[in-house]
Amino acid sequence: MGYFTIICLNYLSCIILISNGLLFKKIFKFNRLKNDIIELGIYGILTISIITFILNFFLKISPILSLVILFSATLICFKSFYLIKFQILKTSLFLALISSMIMFLDNTNRPDAGLYHLPYINIINDSKIIFGLANLEFRYGHASILQYLSAAYNNQIFSNNGILIPLANIFAFTSLYLFNLIKKNKGILKVIFFLFLFNILYSMNRYSGFGNDDPAHIFLFVVVCNYLLIIFDNDEDLIKNVTIFSTFVFLIKPFLILVFLFPLFLLLKKKMKLFSKTNFFCLAIILLWFLKNLFVSSCIIYPEPKLCFKSMYWSTLNSQVSNPNRTKRTSEAWAKAWPNNKTEISQSDYIQNFKWLSTWKGSHFNIVIKEILPQLLLIMVLAIILPAHRKDYEFKTKEATQIFLIGFFSTAIWFLKFPIYRYGQGYIILLINSLLILFLSKQFKIFNLKSKNITKFLLTIIMITFAGIIMKNFNRINKNFNNLYVDYPWPKMNSFTKNNTKNENIPIYSKDNELLYYKPYPYTLCMNSVSPCTSSTGLTTINIDEKFGYKIYYFKNKS
Repeated sequence: MGYFTIICLNYLSCIILISNGLLFKKIFKFNRLKNDIIELGIYGILTISIITFILNFFLKISPILSLVILFSATLICFKSFYLIKFQILKTSLFLALISSMIMFLDNTNRPDAGLYHLPYINIINDSKIIFGLANLEFRYGHASILQYLSAAYNNQIFSNNGILIPLANIFAFTSLYLFNLIKKNKGILKVIFFLFLFNILYSMNRYSGFGNDDPAHIFLFVVVCNYLLIIFDNDEDLIKNVTIFSTFVFLIKPFLILVFLFPLFLLLKKKMKLFSKTNFFCLAIILLWFLKNLFVSSCIIYPEPKLCFKSMYWSTLNSQVSNPNRTKRTSEAWAKAWPNNKTEISQSDYIQNFKWLSTWKGSHFNIVIKEILPQLLLIMVLAIILPAHRKDYEFKTKEATQIFLIGFFSTAIWFLKFPIYRYGQGYIILLINSLLILFLSKQFKIFNLKSKNITKFLLTIIMITFAGIIMKNFNRINKNFNNLYVDYPWPKMNSFTKNNTKNENIPIYSKDNELLYYKPYPYTLCMNSVSPCTSSTGLTTINIDEKFGYKIYYFKNKS
């Protein structure tokens, strides 16, 4: 029965996402592909995320409010929905089966889901925005827009387990979106879209691997694909896609801020209007996101110390737990393989002047090579078999060089600052794929193969890869089928134990007997439990205030 419930709720979720996408496209007057079900679903993901985010400034996302957020668009767009209802219902079933397959009997992302993804979602459901929240747990300072998307699914219909559904839907919608781009386009575009989809299918197919990183890289790929389409089709809706999807990438993972190079290039090429409804909307959302960051951590972008303000009395600059100087230094050191360092050296010295390079080469570098090797091998094969006559689509050398420079510059920043693969996967794959674009912009003599055969070749690889995903997941399901646990067969989110037992949590009170926060117990990570929860230590001097109905955590007395 549990398996059927997951399928049904995923089915309902896909319909809801498509309905919300219809509403978004009506507001922003999209014309192209207005009945593209998959693209509507992707815009539904954005719509629910942004609405939930804005409302949380003023309200907790209660079960009742959650229902309003999810179903309002369906009622508003009922007429448009009815016109394409059969196509929506049919497509949603296929998407629901993909989403459910990767969810059955899996885990949530380790350890980030337990440290801050799930606890932050619980906070959104239990409270409106909390000032100084990052003082409880530094990771709350860089929570993603995806946590707001998940929080919108906690209600009487989806239950608390509903917060697990959106990540699986993102994988299903975006994979099918890229697959459709492959089928609809031809020439080099078909090949490049295929390469991005291949990376998603072979590298991002585990639900337990879905944190904030994978969805951010996937949406980066979507941005790149739309940008490439604009080169050959200067369509206004495609330009809107690049701007809006770029904004969403940034809201998921600020480290991917260089995604804005794509809309910037469109501005420089005069393919995009500076003053447009779409640009004003994206700017407004980004400014609201910065405001949220200031409220939560006193930083415009946490943990960049230069963008933090000590004048706010909830400032993380006063914290021994979440001080941005310490957090930034430690995060960079860990990304540069600090735990594998065997020398007596401080983190500050370790991350300077490439002192970290030899240690990094012996650990993270091996992971990078292992992950990108299939992509490199595939590109080598394609470079050999692609046709010499590229009349369908051919990039000019200037265009190909621009894309390559974006990939190269982005990857260089990643390598110099946070060279761990999961942070830079999107940048690295963009760089690798741009090499093929650059290669095919030259008039090299390579073996000829008819375009029709190329399509068959690419689709065959996709089918084989997808079949591998199905076999891999069915093998996992079969292996764990008889291992009953709490909330079976949903992904485990209560704890990383075999039984998925839920934390009871210990309330921590102030000297005035006022509830401060909860400490996870008996397991060390908060996971899905009563909020606000933190596994941080060193909070003995933290204080809490309440003003105009808003909680404020701080580490110093108010002046």
